[in-house]
Amino acid sequence: MAILSYTSEESQIREARQISFDVPDDMNIFELKIMCVRLAHAMGYAPNSVKKAFGETDYETESDKDFSEFLQSINVLTGSLAGEY
Repeated sequence: MAILSYTSEESQIREARQISFDVPDDMNIFELKIMCVRLAHAMGYAPNSVKKAFGETDYETESDKDFSEFLQSINVLTGSLAGEY
């Protein structure tokens, strides 16, 4: 197993200081891209920013599709994702 992690040394923030994913050693490049996208979301980057940076994830799992649909349904109901960068 490998570890994909992010650690913030900023002491003044009240957000996650460490985010870590245990990932298989034999991940293909598409799986790695999905993990990077998930890490960016966990770090608090806006969905639109992540999509601009990484583009479409051509290799989506069923849970990725479900999560994407969930985010879109929240946007339709609340408009909370409108205008994010």
